[in-house]
Amino acid sequence: MSTAVRGETKGSVTWPQRGVVGSLVDQRVSSLQERVRAGDSSAVAMMAHLRHAAGKPAGSVPDVWPITLAAELVRPGDGDEPSDPEIAVHIALTLYAVHQQSRPDRMHRRGVGFGRALRALHPADAETDPIRRRFQAVGTADSLDELVHHARGLVQLLRVAGQPLDYGLLADQLNAWQRGDEVRVRLVWARDFYRTEPSTTKTAAAAEQATAATPTTTTTS
Repeated sequence: MSTAVRGETKGSVTWPQRGVVGSLVDQRVSSLQERVRAGDSSAVAMMAHLRHAAGKPAGSVPDVWPITLAAELVRPGDGDEPSDPEIAVHIALTLYAVHQQSRPDRMHRRGVGFGRALRALHPADAETDPIRRRFQAVGTADSLDELVHHARGLVQLLRVAGQPLDYGLLADQLNAWQRGDEVRVRLVWARDFYRTEPSTTKTAAAAEQATAATPTTTTTS
């Protein structure tokens, strides 16, 4: 089992600690990220498999089993359906692959929470804009599927803008959301969004262009 460590770094609203799920995702994404940058063909292939698995149920794509499954994600009595941790890991890793596609810089960065990352795309002088509306749609999602649908569209905007995100932290929060802690997760995201300094107009303009060009239902493969 992974050792829990502190979650976000200075600059974001604090999540209590990084748990088993977040630590595993952080380790695997960090390794994959560096291997891709080094030109490792097997890592590049795994990224393609993860993008293909985005939006599909956890455990349904055999090509990603080596990176999305682990013994510590299943507890006795979980049964044959994907466990909450397995679902959280699957979502986080596939979203990371969508985010990293065609980006030369690292899109996984420890300490950058979901709300903080999105706030970087929000213009300082706008009370209403596409980023805020999409962020609010995530906050009001009634199901995990709806949440992931909206989150994926936002991740595509983060990719266009070159704005990194902490995927280990996101995985922990997705795991907590499934286990009945969605109110706390929403509150942390909202505090991170509204307490973080808004973006420059240049960054916001890039995000708005991406909003017009990239529908949230687009499938990346």
